[in-house]
Amino acid sequence: MGYFLGFDVAKTKMDVALINEQGTEQWTDIIPNEATAIAGLLLTTAGSHPGHELQCVVESTGCYHHPLLEAGTAVGVDVRVYNPIITRQQIKATVRGKKTDRTDALMIARLGLRGEGRLYTPEPYTTTKYYVRGQQRLSAISTSLKLYEAHLTSVLEVELTEAAQDILTAIQEQLKAARAQFIRDTVASTPSGLMRRLQTIPGIGPYIAASIIGEIQTMARFPRAKHVIAYAGLDPKIRQSGKSLNSTGRLTKRGSSYLRRSLFIAANIARQHDPNFKALYDKKRAEGKTYTVAVCVVARRLLVITRAVWLREQDYDVNLWNGNLDKPK
Repeated sequence: MGYFLGFDVAKTKMDVALINEQGTEQWTDIIPNEATAIAGLLLTTAGSHPGHELQCVVESTGCYHHPLLEAGTAVGVDVRVYNPIITRQQIKATVRGKKTDRTDALMIARLGLRGEGRLYTPEPYTTTKYYVRGQQRLSAISTSLKLYEAHLTSVLEVELTEAAQDILTAIQEQLKAARAQFIRDTVASTPSGLMRRLQTIPGIGPYIAASIIGEIQTMARFPRAKHVIAYAGLDPKIRQSGKSLNSTGRLTKRGSSYLRRSLFIAANIARQHDPNFKALYDKKRAEGKTYTVAVCVVARRLLVITRAVWLREQDYDVNLWNGNLDKPK
């Protein structure tokens, strides 16, 4: 017999519900959202049901479910992670008089019973991902600071005092130094072979390559190119009403915004310096597409080629523009 632990995750606590293979509630509890407390609960539960398989089930909730992932890996208990969209669909389809964290934990456990989610495996390049994300956040802060300085000058209608300018300049210098350190740490934490291979693709340099590796982690988890495109949020929204099916042209923007930003930067560089990417960009512009839409089309193609280079373990060459790239050789 197997048992399923459903976790409804909050910032500081977790509501937990245990069910058996028949979906019958065994017990519920509330524990701190800390790896040590979670590991203790998993060991106690596994020890109370020797010889039975135990699986944890949790929805992906930003970073709040990460302590459960760490604890499950440490004590050898499987954790299934699923998309929060499934929770919302389940709630809409269920008629119930109340919504509590306890009932949500039970629902999550039963979603695991029916096989929802994917089995979590530790990410091989977690350090790379957070170095790149840290650098992107610092870049955003630097840009915001420049915009604030311009706005302040415009409102005051006079130049800032020398002391104020010195403060803003010092902050920008510190941000620049921190970003440079993040980039050095990023490159140092990323596998050199894969980094070098991705940099053979037009538009992709060391930082973009590290960003792609950090956000994707394992390309093999995307069985088809359309899956990794959806993960980057570069697929168009589709709306249907009756027999009318319409693609708005707008992006879903689901998945990793960090990956999407890096691909957009790489695509903008590639369309300026590589004849194939430039031809694709010019074709879309000639069709009346805006600059942003045309670059997004280039970014999608760039991501499909990146997937092929990664899975085939080969350098980029122009022959990748021909043939089916959906399946690795």
